[in-house]
Amino acid sequence: MSDNLNAIKNLENKYGLALFRMALTYMVDVGVRHLTDEDVEESIKQTKAEYEKVKATGGQPIMSLEFQIGIITCAAELAKFSVWDLFLYIKKHVHISSK
Repeated sequence: MSDNLNAIKNLENKYGLALFRMALTYMVDVGVRHLTDEDVEESIKQTKAEYEKVKATGGQPIMSLEFQIGIITCAAELAKFSVWDLFLYIKKHVHISSK
């Protein structure tokens, strides 16, 4: 396991499984509440400004502007689902390789 995964596992051990899972749920819930239409519009505006700033200084952004905006809009659409449905989906359908 990587150092980060070990650190997360240590937090789970420190707080116990039930509290740890509820903390994850709370963390996602707090994030979801910051994905209102107004927040999304502001995030897109800020992303565009930062992208243009990087381009203006001769930099090469890691992600295209369209991809960055896609992340924001997808997150906003995901925020419409319950946290429990999202976790269930991740458990069943998101497979992370340890390689």
